Amino acid sequence: MAGTTAYIFFQDAFIAVKRNKETWVNGRPVPLPAKISDAVSVHKSQGGVAVVQASGLQVLFSPSGEVLLRVGESLANKLCAPCGNFNGDVSDDLRLPSGGVAGNITEVINAWKARDFSGCDV
Repeated sequence: MAGTTAYIFFQDAFIAVKRNKETWVNGRPVPLPAKISDAVSVHKSQGGVAVVQASGLQVLFSPSGEVLLRVGESLANKLCAPCGNFNGDVSDDLRLPSGGVAGNITEVINAWKARDFSGCDV
């Protein structure tokens, strides 16, 4: 299932990227490329929009609504949610926000959904 908007949260910024590449930062439209902070930037990439964080995190949002997440080795054991924890051991990837282990990926996705956004409760 493809999305219509990617919402990306950082300590200093809330970024929304739409399929048409329209990009909003903290509720305001921004032209691309844009430097959001010393650690976060947004630019056009591969026909879509890339949100890049200095830690090695890159979120690519395509015009078709697909999201690709790329991470650097520095984020090993620091991720959570449906991405797993990026430690190379798939047996411990199905963690819930409570720290418990889910029985399947659907349960993990449902547990981590942002219910305060329209369309995230499906």
